[in-house]
Amino acid sequence: MTGSDGWIAVSRGLTADERRVLRWLLTIGAEISGTAMQRATAFLPQLDQLRVTGRCICGCPSIDLALETSQLLVDDASGTLADVDGCSPEGPAVGLILRAKGGHLSGLEAYARDGVVPFSLPTDEQLASFG
Repeated sequence: MTGSDGWIAVSRGLTADERRVLRWLLTIGAEISGTAMQRATAFLPQLDQLRVTGRCICGCPSIDLALETSQLLVDDASGTLADVDGCSPEGPAVGLILRAKGGHLSGLEAYARDGVVPFSLPTDEQLASFG
């Protein structure tokens, strides 16, 4: 099903790559972005309870997230937790933005700086180059 806002509704758990990238963004990416580490790492327990509820129609790896339990909410925290630049396995320069809304991780935006899609999430080696 395609939404009018450019998103395709899905219902699934995180892939291993998504989980790896989210963990990196909550730790190293948050530090690079100047986000308070204590604030960002407070979201780490949510990784095992996240569901992907939407993905971008354009072919980028952007996803919408929902938390399966309210027990892991981080107060009413909202905003950008990490905003970093790097490159994808295919080569284009990309940006990654991790956001929270209402105390839970709400979405990962991944975009190509040159507009070339599709592309994949960065590998561990490419994530290391973000720093």
